[in-house]
Amino acid sequence: MRIVVMSDSHMMVSALLDIIERHKDNADLFLFLGDGNKDLDTALQLHPDIKIDRVSGNCDFMSDLPASKVIEFGGKKILFTHGHPYNVKYGYQMLCSEAKSISADIVLFGHTHIPYVETIDSIHYMNPGSARDGNYGIVDIEPSGILMYNAKI
Repeated sequence: MRIVVMSDSHMMVSALLDIIERHKDNADLFLFLGDGNKDLDTALQLHPDIKIDRVSGNCDFMSDLPASKVIEFGGKKILFTHGHPYNVKYGYQMLCSEAKSISADIVLFGHTHIPYVETIDSIHYMNPGSARDGNYGIVDIEPSGILMYNAKI
């Protein structure tokens, strides 16, 4: 099962469109981590049939979306958030603590604009970086395990 992870488009609709068009036929789910939900609304007008879930970021003013969500996908528990509620610009301690407390398998976050992939205490963490800069992430959930990597358009 493949998840394409996007975040922080900051008024760069074309970047979201490039990512969606590249993966619309091979992604089982798209996740958007905030700071550009209006951009995503525009992109979804051209791609209304993709499966997508999302959260709000600190720049998604007046959004009624939550800042974090937990879903089950591909047999894994996934926490996804923009990151600002966990102060990720100042370290990952709060985020790691939350991930452990809910027994997450995968944690996806944005906000810092810096691509990042790491496994800590058997929990897989990813920041896809900023879509505005052409960065996004891919999570492949296979019977053999979880493979996460950052990509660039």
